[in-house]
Amino acid sequence: MKFHLSLDTFVISDSHFGHKAILKKEPSRSVLAKQMGFEDFNTLSVHLWNTQVKEGDFILHLGDLYFKNGWQYLSGLAGQKRLLVGNNDLKKYTRLKDYPDWKICRKIQLKIAGKNKIYHKLESKYGKGIWKNKLLNTIVADLGSERVMFSHFPVIDRKKNDNYASTRDILDDIFRLCDCSINIHGHTHSRNTKDPFCLNVSGENIGFSPMRIQDVLALRP
Repeated sequence: MKFHLSLDTFVISDSHFGHKAILKKEPSRSVLAKQMGFEDFNTLSVHLWNTQVKEGDFILHLGDLYFKNGWQYLSGLAGQKRLLVGNNDLKKYTRLKDYPDWKICRKIQLKIAGKNKIYHKLESKYGKGIWKNKLLNTIVADLGSERVMFSHFPVIDRKKNDNYASTRDILDDIFRLCDCSINIHGHTHSRNTKDPFCLNVSGENIGFSPMRIQDVLALRP
């Protein structure tokens, strides 16, 4: 089935299946699992996913999908799924080839008019090496009245000495060159950026339940 990106597509980020350390960094995960009567957060996460997403639905995951043995939960997730590779997926995403309902999204994918001119501007500024940057993964598409950039990292706002600054600088340029109005992102978990055009779909920020893109856009202040 061909993946269809639309306002009805579901989106979520930073599931971190099988990641024990995230439970200390983001304690709301364990708290919610206990409140809802689940013995662990991974099982709760699968439940919340499947409560929203059905087999015929499309869902875009914006990175940091699983750690260690967390891959064992992937087969239980409903929908036709795409992973936009995040920083914690780099050494893991090849396993998804074993799951026919999972596909990988990598590199700069512009689904807008004039994309070739933008590709040329980027290569002229950053060189051909830009296409080899394994962290530089983004989709830009027109959805409804918005031009949306999907990325793991948020654009513009970040702390000093960010570990991924060089990649994020290029993402900022892509956002501006494409004249995007919205950035739907993950990576920051429970922390939101200061920019109203950045919409954080990390699990912590959306109740750990995938949301349709149209509902995410409605959250813009």
